Amino acid sequence: MKKTNSHDILNHFTEIMNAFEIQISGDNIGLSVSGGGDSIALLYLTKEWADKNDKKIFVATVDHGLRKESLNEAQTVKDICCSLGIECTILNWTDWDKSGNLQDAARSARNRLIGNWANSLGLDAVATGHTADDQAETFLLRLARGSGVDGLSGMASSILKEGMLWFRPLLEFHRSELRDYLNINKITWFDDPSNQNMKFDRVKMRKAQSFLNNIGLTISCLNETAQRMSVARNALELVSKEKIENITEITKMGTVMLDLEEFKLLPVELQNRIYSHILKWISGSIYRPRFISLTESIKKLLNCKTHTISGCHVTSNGRSAEICREVSKIIKSNRFSEKFDGRWILESKSSKEELSIGPLGEAGLRQFPDWRELNMSRISILGSPAIWKDELLIAAPMLGMNAGWKCVLEKDSQNFYSAIVTH
Repeated sequence: MKKTNSHDILNHFTEIMNAFEIQISGDNIGLSVSGGGDSIALLYLTKEWADKNDKKIFVATVDHGLRKESLNEAQTVKDICCSLGIECTILNWTDWDKSGNLQDAARSARNRLIGNWANSLGLDAVATGHTADDQAETFLLRLARGSGVDGLSGMASSILKEGMLWFRPLLEFHRSELRDYLNINKITWFDDPSNQNMKFDRVKMRKAQSFLNNIGLTISCLNETAQRMSVARNALELVSKEKIENITEITKMGTVMLDLEEFKLLPVELQNRIYSHILKWISGSIYRPRFISLTESIKKLLNCKTHTISGCHVTSNGRSAEICREVSKIIKSNRFSEKFDGRWILESKSSKEELSIGPLGEAGLRQFPDWRELNMSRISILGSPAIWKDELLIAAPMLGMNAGWKCVLEKDSQNFYSAIVTH
């Protein structure tokens, strides 16, 4: 229902925030504010709610550095926050390699930068300014790409990631309502010119909405459909969790053993969900493989054909399969304070000077002649973490060659099983 005035908008926003408050563990809440109308509305609405509920808010604004005006806009957001008595941090995106989809890259960078900022401040939750219009645009984009139930379920109103709640309190608001709120209260905002650039698919969907309204595909209608898809997705995820717990096993090497005889009996939808979840967990990718690639890989899996997909190495004997990390995709590193390959934590009190972490690989296997006695697959051993000094193998802690090193799989079997359900 469209809110008719500033008072109605604030009251509805307050109801939404009061509901979210139950999920938030503390009193410190972060906001992602770009300076656009939606996020500026989020800033002022949250400020009013926070003042009445003894909450403290912090703001981050990201300067993507893609337009000459962006730095000035980020500084203006900071000035607005200062006038409201709110701490604001400008985060700079400086590591884009200018490859791939610009909007996807900018969105990923924004999420990463804001996540790191929120963690550094010990915040309890982060709110973003996504609206009902954004939800409808996302639905249309994914419909155009042939997405299934998961894609069409749209954006969740909240998600818990690594102990912090990310939530979207404006999802029930139309963009026009928020503009009305800003105009009534004489609050200014920026209009990013890229939001008018028709080379971006999202802008095309935005422009198409006026036509869609005329044939009944309104923003409200699209959002209702996305909500129904979300309910269906939740049901499928719960069934998938029950099945995956019965047909898989996580090995100490961080590989997944899959019971193919039981896997074959599952409906195709559950096969796709379970298998793509395994691939994402092993590779660390946030995206499923493309549907055609996934289908082809399952055929090879069931026909005992060894192959690679999405950074994973798949072997099968017809009764069971092992899905491992693809060795050639594992990148050497000397950053011992970071997770290796996104999944391993390696620790040692000894000096790390001139050392690096990499997969054992063929070179390491030649320096570890007793590997056959370990009763582990060759491919899982090849991908296991090893400590190197140039070409000399120093340690292979997962294989018992510790040399003072400890190695732990950062995400264990509990994470593997629970992560198939969207929280």
